Amino acid sequence: MNEFKRCMKVFSHSPFKVRLMLLNMLCDMINGKPQQNDKPSH
Repeated sequence: MNEFKRCMKVFSHSPFKVRLMLLNMLCDMINGKPQQNDKPSH
């Protein structure tokens, strides 16, 4: 729960672009979309 609070604190202080990026990542995770399989992440 502490981690969550810290995340929310960071989130509330982050600029709008960062929020959008995080939200997009979240949505992708929830929807189970693979993130750009054509490019390896490592």
